[in-house]
Amino acid sequence: MFCTKLFVLFLLQSNPIQSEVQVEDGLYVLVWSDDFSGDKLDTANWIHRMKDSMHGKSRIREHCSVLDGQGHVVLKTQLIPDESEVGYEVESGMIATQGLQSWKYGLFEARIKFESSEGHHGAFWLQSPDYGLVTDDFEASGTEIDIVEYFGRKGSLSQNVHWNKYKSKVKKAAGSGNLQSNPVIETVDTEFHVYSLLWTPDENIFYIDGKETWRFKKAISKHAEYIILSLLSNKSEATRIKQENFPDKMVVDWVRVFQKK
Repeated sequence: MFCTKLFVLFLLQSNPIQSEVQVEDGLYVLVWSDDFSGDKLDTANWIHRMKDSMHGKSRIREHCSVLDGQGHVVLKTQLIPDESEVGYEVESGMIATQGLQSWKYGLFEARIKFESSEGHHGAFWLQSPDYGLVTDDFEASGTEIDIVEYFGRKGSLSQNVHWNKYKSKVKKAAGSGNLQSNPVIETVDTEFHVYSLLWTPDENIFYIDGKETWRFKKAISKHAEYIILSLLSNKSEATRIKQENFPDKMVVDWVRVFQKK
């Protein structure tokens, strides 16, 4: 196994893929990637996170995260008729490298075309398996790093960091605020854009298409974290769902991780 990993790393380095963000040229190399080729999700890289369970108002379904055969993974939100008060259940897709791949520091990038409709939000984010266990301890607990979140047309495009236990008095967060002035917002759901995070021991720097959009120097995770791609509906969003706008989708072209040599 050790020799196999070394061989894979050698192949990656001998045929280098360049990052969208140009930082410390030559010091960062590709250590992991997925371009979603083939017709099935690579189970060595991804799981269906919280499969068949509820996340907010979304029930996570495997059939809502599929490859399209053209080099993309497609995450869907769809409405399934039922006998509830609203007349449907919300099904959504969420995949993660949880339990398979994790990294401490590096440059994380994904090329994404987001969903269009309000009522759910797409995200590319990092999470610690020990999130919230110890208050204000970023080595023991890590943080949640939302490299990008988009809340549908007329919604917000933002980048955020969360720490401490969810739904607690000590829960904290900081963010870029709505990046509505960024020209990317006009095509976020019609064109692909590259969303990046440079995570170092000293700061988190966020980018869109290689241009810095936000920098945060507090609450820096010192803990290995895994990648999540998700399209979810929360309690407040679900009230804004218009059935005629669904199903809706978020399309991811590739995901890459670069680290210092």
